[in-house]
Amino acid sequence: MWKDIAINGPGVVALECEGRFSKGDFEEMHKWIDRQVARQDCPALVLFMGKFEGYESPSALWADMRIDERHARDFSRVALVADQWWLELATKAGNTLTCTELRFFGPDQRGEAIAWARDGTGDARAPD
Repeated sequence: MWKDIAINGPGVVALECEGRFSKGDFEEMHKWIDRQVARQDCPALVLFMGKFEGYESPSALWADMRIDERHARDFSRVALVADQWWLELATKAGNTLTCTELRFFGPDQRGEAIAWARDGTGDARAPD
């Protein structure tokens, strides 16, 4: 399940993700992303993923990858807020594969993630 999170100020959109995602979840998310990028040119995206548990099926993973590929240039920055080590690794790997700047933040760094997404300030968690 995912839900739209209101962020004060312009230029930043956010989602909170929890549980296991289905293909249908990603199809609905894709529509939401399309609406957001139609409303504002190249917003920043903050993903709160502390309760994300993964994918229900291979088709859900494939739907996620299709969204990533289609929207690779639609966001100015993407901040991922989570505590799962594998999401931190995925963020680092993704940062080398896309032109959009990605950054991982720990769960206690929600404010820093929003600030960085908005204007490039705010420090990500120091590497372990």
